[in-house]
Amino acid sequence: MSPRAQELFSRFFIKPPLVPLLILASFIPGFWSMGNMRILAEAISVDGIVVIGMTIVMIAGGFDMSVGAVMALGGVAAVVLLPHGLAVSVLAAGAFGALAGTLSGTLVTRLRINPFISTLAVMVMVRGAILAYTDTRPVVSLDDMFLALGEGRPVPYAFMIMVAVAITAHVWLNGRPWGRHVYAVGADETAAAMSGLRVGRLKLQCYLISGALAGFAGMLLAARLGTGSPIIGESTPLSAAAAALIGGASLRGGEGSVGGAMIGLVFVGGLVNAMNLLGVASYYQSMVIGGMLFALVVADGAFLRLRSS
Repeated sequence: MSPRAQELFSRFFIKPPLVPLLILASFIPGFWSMGNMRILAEAISVDGIVVIGMTIVMIAGGFDMSVGAVMALGGVAAVVLLPHGLAVSVLAAGAFGALAGTLSGTLVTRLRINPFISTLAVMVMVRGAILAYTDTRPVVSLDDMFLALGEGRPVPYAFMIMVAVAITAHVWLNGRPWGRHVYAVGADETAAAMSGLRVGRLKLQCYLISGALAGFAGMLLAARLGTGSPIIGESTPLSAAAAALIGGASLRGGEGSVGGAMIGLVFVGGLVNAMNLLGVASYYQSMVIGGMLFALVVADGAFLRLRSS
């Protein structure tokens, strides 16, 4: 297949277009209202921070199934540690997330365990630990300063934080040597190692960042809801992966961008929001997202085979 044909296949088949979704959404009553736009901004803010971390890991050739459980860990840790101060609470959420990410990265880089299996194991361990600690019940926060983090008008604070994180990640991936090294590791790990890059260390850093961002996102969600729930984020890994894939990331690594991931995030978030407005049941929504992810994975594999031929 010619390079031009490969580009067209990737652009128009693998990545569902955002514009048709926005056009269709315009026919749904209330979709473009200020109230619904705020709801959409709140919804994609927390997920967006997780998507950024997932994208970084996927660029490096990995995958992180633990982000949903780590979100729950960050939310619970933040609420539990609030009596020690807001700063301690916020830092603890990111620190616990970074610890979980480091564990995932260690399993992948040191023990050479498949990323899906490694992060799935961490997901199960973290989720089980939170459920045991909380006795399956959410922990409630009444701290006004903490709850204020989940507010902000007309633009939610979480949305502004997500934009800041996205800009920072974009600069590091595209304007710093570290970012170029991450792309090199994802594109060809063996060649990257032969060129002198510390492959294991770079991949470990990517998982640490993903975990820290997931924990921080969980803290923001807890601030918005007023509770740290041990069961949040169960579908987050799939929706985050779908957003990253739509934005141009690949399961084979070495591809993707933060900007593309944000477009994928708006696509997935807008789709879920539209289904909510139409009264589509949550289990049907999960089926739609799962089916879309399945199609993206199949298309990604097909593109890889076409490119190699």
